[in-house]
Amino acid sequence: MKRLILFSLSLLLFVAVQAQKKGDGVYVMGVSYSFSDSIAYFTEVQFMDSVALEKKTKFLPKRDIYSEELQTYMAIQENKPNRTSIVIFAKSKNKIKKREAKLKKRLENKRGLTVRYLGDKFHFTRP
Repeated sequence: MKRLILFSLSLLLFVAVQAQKKGDGVYVMGVSYSFSDSIAYFTEVQFMDSVALEKKTKFLPKRDIYSEELQTYMAIQENKPNRTSIVIFAKSKNKIKKREAKLKKRLENKRGLTVRYLGDKFHFTRP
């Protein structure tokens, strides 16, 4: 019995270490804006540990579903229909924060939009 428990624990530890080495997980954030509105909404950067990028293309799989999820949330919960929603992703938090800052600057300075954060109200779920 002790051997079985010890074997189970070592197997669990091995799987956890392999998942850590593999580097699975992606940082994701969303942006929702409308051409007829002066406010762009940003989600918080979220780490999704159960998602991995496609090996060949390095793209987020099913990213259209994530953007549709944000678009549906904005239409129903925030009463902001007909908005364009995009999903930004990166393997590291620094990269996604740089992309967030670049997009925020572009929307504020060149497009004249006000950026608001949704905070903890919205979270992506795995499709």
